[in-house]
Amino acid sequence: MTLRNRITDFLTYLSTQRKFSPRTVTTYKKSLDKFSERLDENTDIEALNEANIKAFVWDLKMRQRLSPASICEHLAALKSFGKYLVRSKVLETNPAENVPMPKRPKRLVAVLGQKDLSAEKFPELDNPTLPDVRARLLLELIYGSGLRISECQGLRWDQIRTSERLVRVIGKGNKERIVPVTDSTLRYMEMFKVFLAESGRIPLPTSPLFLGEDGKPYSIRTLRNDIHDLLRKIGWEGKASPHVLRHSFATHLLENGAEIMSVKEMLGHSSISTTQVYTHVNAERLRAAFKKTHPRA
Repeated sequence: MTLRNRITDFLTYLSTQRKFSPRTVTTYKKSLDKFSERLDENTDIEALNEANIKAFVWDLKMRQRLSPASICEHLAALKSFGKYLVRSKVLETNPAENVPMPKRPKRLVAVLGQKDLSAEKFPELDNPTLPDVRARLLLELIYGSGLRISECQGLRWDQIRTSERLVRVIGKGNKERIVPVTDSTLRYMEMFKVFLAESGRIPLPTSPLFLGEDGKPYSIRTLRNDIHDLLRKIGWEGKASPHVLRHSFATHLLENGAEIMSVKEMLGHSSISTTQVYTHVNAERLRAAFKKTHPRA
């Protein structure tokens, strides 16, 4: 079977069995297409070898001048593809396994301050509309519980445990986790449910939480725009994205004494090293505050 056929099988596997989001599958597809385009379209799967992968990485770096982060993204797709082929007994070893990832420059994660997200900045809504309540509910789920925007989009009403103040989240790779929710989250959920019912969208237990007029969940773009507009309204001049709120959730928990393993579980990270970036953020913020305010700094 050709390399192209194997790539198609792999992408189908990610969508149907691993339940990866369409966005993630598209990202993998672009990377694998980029690799296969360097070779003959009908080349055999044996072309996926370490020498060809290293040549691909060299081309990305030296000729296309891609950033280390972009190269890592392409190489991660090839490593995952190689694992799949070994698991499927197509190859004996993963040809990308020993190809080193480029070192990424360390970058501070952008976060809002705790005062930026205080109740003073987000008072109770006066004469709210459905989009107003939708945006505030999103804010509570992302900053209040650390959910990803894609996880918010996929939430159903039967995943909310109101009496226990918990939400059951289906995250990346179809992994499930249980996360606490705030009182504000539950309050805006009930408010949003009323607005949906008034618009003729009766929420059922298996209905999406963020139910659009077409009976499907609101698009990711709509939900992202909700957060963007909300953060701009409070005067936030940095990147106004859902992920900034998720970063802020983790950073503020650690600043207030939460254990890193608990934060890891709430974020749905598979590795503690992914969560540890927030400890570095805390250290850098402390250094910056010290340098700015201490007379001998």
